[in-house]
Amino acid sequence: MKDITLLNQEAYALVTKKIESHNSLNNSLEKVPFLPLDRLNSAEEINDSKEIMSKVISTGAFTSGPYITEVESTLKDFYQAKCCVATSSGTDALMIALKSVGIGYGDEVILPLNSFAATENAVMAIGATPIFANIDQSFNLVPSEIERLKTHKTKAVLPVCLYGSVQNIRETYQIAKNLDISVVLDAAQCFGIQDLINYCDVIALSFNPFKNIGTFGKSGALLTKSKEIGIASRQYSYHGFSEGKKNEKAQDWGFNSRIDNMQAAILSVKLKHFEENAKRRGVLASRYIKKTNALFKDITLPEQSNENTWHLFPLLLNEFRRDELINFAKNKGVELDVFYPFLSHQGNHDLAKNYPNKEQFLSSENIHMRLLHLPLHNHMSFEEQDKVIEVIHEFFS
Repeated sequence: MKDITLLNQEAYALVTKKIESHNSLNNSLEKVPFLPLDRLNSAEEINDSKEIMSKVISTGAFTSGPYITEVESTLKDFYQAKCCVATSSGTDALMIALKSVGIGYGDEVILPLNSFAATENAVMAIGATPIFANIDQSFNLVPSEIERLKTHKTKAVLPVCLYGSVQNIRETYQIAKNLDISVVLDAAQCFGIQDLINYCDVIALSFNPFKNIGTFGKSGALLTKSKEIGIASRQYSYHGFSEGKKNEKAQDWGFNSRIDNMQAAILSVKLKHFEENAKRRGVLASRYIKKTNALFKDITLPEQSNENTWHLFPLLLNEFRRDELINFAKNKGVELDVFYPFLSHQGNHDLAKNYPNKEQFLSSENIHMRLLHLPLHNHMSFEEQDKVIEVIHEFFS
């Protein structure tokens, strides 16, 4: 398994040929779904997973078991970490990470206002308070927001590699460290970029089935280069118990959040397919950029970079025509989406309704109202992608 930033042009060329060879010969393609659940795994991935699931079933080791140690070792080596704790979800990984860096009741954690709800929910689940920050057109937290929002209660920053982009992450880390604030990185959508672990105290991952690499259920992991944080993470992950000592508590409390052996076994298989799938996403993203670049007067494309896992492909419209484009594409058989339709301060719940000074987020709202996502998944064909591109061009013509 390689860092996806190291994949070269030759590798991309080989993957391009493979995708072309698997294109459908049906020239009357009628529909392009946004995220077809029955195609998230290749036939080879399914067969490999069935084989290893059978091995686990025969042993009866469904919760604890050897595959947990195996995947933790693989991930630890890949990220060059001191410790890896595989968890039952990415959300649990975030909660454990926050507890392990000392976040608790009444502390404030700065995070972007446009992430999946799990980011803010993890903060609130341990009694801390989420403090929302503005984003820029990278869709990631604006680093200067840390200095603007910091108070004496600020104990951590929780940046998110949204849609797979790592823009602003390094700058966010430097500012936070200069202010002596812990950094927990939500990299749930950004697996595969090794050096991110150098720009946080703890990195949290998700292997949800919808992610670039996913198990057959919910699972995640956290990694750190700190021995002390690693020990605390492992304790918090399983009822606060000391590692290697049966039912002896080292923490006042903890979660029941270790990954199951069955999901770990599936992850051990899926990790072997990661590099190929990462290349596929890179090729598809590159084609989107090249084939829609002429529409620069109408759309703003994400910056093309190797440091992007392309979990989602975001498109930013230069005018407020999002609903019009979504409906136009739907009538043409192409499903577009706004994956997270509401910003965190816009919900119909107490935290959002009572959030102070909402006018501070006008710039983020302006960006969000022009955002939509194009279909992109591991096993998308060029034929499907060309239909999406055709519809986009037709709309703006």
